Amino acid sequence: MNRLTDRLQMIADEIKKGETMADIGTDHGFLPLYLWENGISPSVIMCDISEPSLAKAKAASGAYQFGNELDFRAGDGLKVLKTGEVDAVVIAGMGGLLIRDILADDPAKTFSFKKFILQPRNNAGHLRYWLASNGFNIAKNQLVREGKFICEVITVLTPKAFDMDDLAPQNASPDPGGACWDFPADFFEIHPELASEYAAVKLGIEEKILEGMLKSETVTRDEIETVRGRISYFNKMKNKKV
Repeated sequence: MNRLTDRLQMIADEIKKGETMADIGTDHGFLPLYLWENGISPSVIMCDISEPSLAKAKAASGAYQFGNELDFRAGDGLKVLKTGEVDAVVIAGMGGLLIRDILADDPAKTFSFKKFILQPRNNAGHLRYWLASNGFNIAKNQLVREGKFICEVITVLTPKAFDMDDLAPQNASPDPGGACWDFPADFFEIHPELASEYAAVKLGIEEKILEGMLKSETVTRDEIETVRGRISYFNKMKNKKV
């Protein structure tokens, strides 16, 4: 098995030895195959939207698939899983709003799994706000570099796992557009230098948004002040002393 990318390795490290897992949108299946080959997960389920998509995972798995030692399932989101079938579910490389919709589709089934490791490509703040507002516990927020991008990895516990010791207090902000959802302070706990760099990226985006708003005749003063508040927050995070 080839070495995982840093992004996939960070996700893999959130799966504890002995936990069963399913990978939604598995693509080539590198993550679940790594977990199975290294004796971390005794059972893995590779899921993708269609049989042609799943064919990449089957090809990467080689001879293992012919012994029925790995489980491949074609279908949409969590629909391919049985209630409570695995301990942990990975949903990585999708948009944050799509991940939210997958989790919201069948709340009873979603809450039957103990843990989700989520890696949204965008709209992570909206996803965090939804999670915290719908009974999930955001246990960990991490950053990892992948090429020219900085990726976010969110480890989430459901009420089924609330007896575990690694719970973290939820962000108290009631504002779904609050910058603290886009950039939680615990980014600094593991990779402070990367967090400062990521805050600078976020700051640059907001400054461009403000520049465009100031040229518009339809933007309200409240909208401008909201963006200025976000700029102030990201600037504070960029210069955070750790």
